[in-house]
Amino acid sequence: MNTRNISALLLAFGLLAAVPAFAQKTTKKKTETVNLFAAGKPASVTLAVTRASWERLQRNPFIFTEASVIYEGQKLEGAGVRYKGNSTFGGRGPHKSFKVNLGYFGGTKRLHGQSTLNLHHPFKDPSRVREVVSYELFAEAGINSPRATHVTLTLRVPGIHDDFNLGVYSLVEQVDKKFLGAHYPDNDGDLFKIEGMGDPFGESRQRRRGGQREPYEGFINKEGSSRGPALSYLLDAVRRGDDGDLEKHLDVKGFLHWLAANHILANLDSYTGMGHNGYIYAFEKNRFTFIPWDMNEAFGKFTYGRSQTQMEGLDIFRPFIRNKALIDRTLGKKAWRALYIENVRSLMKGSFSEKNVIAKIQAANRRIAAAVQAEKESEHPLSEFDESLDTGGRGIAGFATRRARFINRQLADKKAVAGFLASGPERGESSEERREPGRGRPAFPFPRRGRPDDGPGGRDDDRRPERRP
Repeated sequence: MNTRNISALLLAFGLLAAVPAFAQKTTKKKTETVNLFAAGKPASVTLAVTRASWERLQRNPFIFTEASVIYEGQKLEGAGVRYKGNSTFGGRGPHKSFKVNLGYFGGTKRLHGQSTLNLHHPFKDPSRVREVVSYELFAEAGINSPRATHVTLTLRVPGIHDDFNLGVYSLVEQVDKKFLGAHYPDNDGDLFKIEGMGDPFGESRQRRRGGQREPYEGFINKEGSSRGPALSYLLDAVRRGDDGDLEKHLDVKGFLHWLAANHILANLDSYTGMGHNGYIYAFEKNRFTFIPWDMNEAFGKFTYGRSQTQMEGLDIFRPFIRNKALIDRTLGKKAWRALYIENVRSLMKGSFSEKNVIAKIQAANRRIAAAVQAEKESEHPLSEFDESLDTGGRGIAGFATRRARFINRQLADKKAVAGFLASGPERGESSEERREPGRGRPAFPFPRRGRPDDGPGGRDDDRRPERRP
């Protein structure tokens, strides 16, 4: 039987229903000779910064300053480095996250095909594996997402940090034109990062109170994207359109696939919780898809004021904290609710099963164990790293075990599933949300020196300023 007939039969039986449209298309051939993100022993990375450049960075933490990068003994000069992140930036001492643009000051523009290095500090993660494992699981599930691996990071600032071992970091792939070209039919569509707090897809609080609001508040344009018709069409479809309009401007199947995976991982530092993190990309005819980002607090580390037990028991029938317009719309249709539940079921039987998740946690732990033991002044006691493998403990393996078993119990409750399919998720604030401390405010303050990353001033577009900072 030829390929065309096989595809026709699969479509007839609905077996392609859960696969995003773009995943069925042939992606562009990758040109990398070395995979910078391959799993294995952590590569060594050194950031070498002059004292003057370092002091400049402390005054202007989100503006690139000149640095050299040494990757496994290979030195690349003329790079730009700056801080990145939100909660990670608020930490004490030199343990922070960094963004490196390799060609910012005229140096070597690429390292094994990559022009940008995102070096993420494992803030609040004693296991150091949450981010890397999350992206591995997304990829295995067929969700286009950045690649990630572990590195050991050393900071070299003469007279300030003399080859200071910062420890194990995550190296995360940049969502840029190269990434888009590897995963989608083209790389010239509109790309936006979801930023801010609340719900950028919904009507704003300011508007409800009669105030003014930027039309695209909460979306940061990337890769030269214009805040033009594609995003406008999507927002109008979410806020005022019918189901046909929404399908025209959103890959609904892909979004529900991401929603199921993200909620299984109890990742509230995302659109489902804080209302930020992640990218949307118009990959065909003004139709957007979701791309995961910032998974360092997955597996229940961003709690939104909840206990660990409450995080383990996040309800699959209410995959959001406080109503989110895009989720309200997609789960407002019975057929889409059924697709969401089917995604949860298939993930829990496959790549997100308890067995597979624990295996990935164990494998990542083995790869970095020696490097963790060599860390200086670690923010996490070594005992907490060791506990991360205990499936009965309070670390990531214990959380993943109890989370998987809770979800499987919910899926086995036929009455609860039928109720969700018939009526959809509970609307309004849940009883837990009404008891949250500081409700209506961000769960953590921004640093006093301005928004910490990807602000509207274009700190994250990696373009050189007219004058060197």
